[in-house]
Amino acid sequence: MAEISVRGVTLLPPEKVSAGTFRVLVPVMANDLAPLSRAGQAGDIVELRLDALETPNEPSICAALHKTREILGDSKPILATIRTAREGGLADLTPERYEQLCRAIISTGAADLIDVELSAGERCTSAIRDAARAAGVYTVFSSHDFDKTPPCAEMAERLCRMGAQGADIAKLAAMPHTPADAAALLEATAQAGAAMPGVPLITMSMGSIGAVTRICGAAFGCCAGFAAAGVTSAPGQPAAPLLRTALGNLSEMGL
Repeated sequence: MAEISVRGVTLLPPEKVSAGTFRVLVPVMANDLAPLSRAGQAGDIVELRLDALETPNEPSICAALHKTREILGDSKPILATIRTAREGGLADLTPERYEQLCRAIISTGAADLIDVELSAGERCTSAIRDAARAAGVYTVFSSHDFDKTPPCAEMAERLCRMGAQGADIAKLAAMPHTPADAAALLEATAQAGAAMPGVPLITMSMGSIGAVTRICGAAFGCCAGFAAAGVTSAPGQPAAPLLRTALGNLSEMGL
């Protein structure tokens, strides 16, 4: 896949990315949709975190997604995410229940992209991928390490495994403890991009140590990053205006 284009927003594969094409995703927690309009103005894509619902189930998920689409209108892409406890989220779900809720997300027709956790297992992720493809929804396979940064080779392999399993976009986040950890994340991004050109990548090193990776990731093949418009969903997310300013400066430098 050369690139992904949804509602006028294009996500490019590693070999085509630059600071000028880097896209900004802004998260909104589904238990409070008040920031939605501001998030829509600040970001290229709005991520709706459905695990924040008091009781994430089919009716509540569908209601939140339809309300989000109503508020944002037809021009803004929505990434729907139900982050499980095993990946640092709020929803304590078995893989089977997780699949059921992801199918409910897809069935609404309100989401353009859906986050699919690699840790759910290949049977589950394949089923979600197939349902998403049938409905014209793009899949963002994801993996998160909130305690550590795995070795560079392991992170690159994980991203490549997502591509091999049919992810439209591969996403990986890790928590650094040293600057070398943040550098390893960038190196893994570059390695994965070289190994599987054509698959857009979203990678980040979290927290203050990893903040630099959210700014310079495009130079290593990352096509998009998360920034805040009043609400953060992970440690180290910069404010969206600050990220856009930094990206603009890098773009002027030709990066």
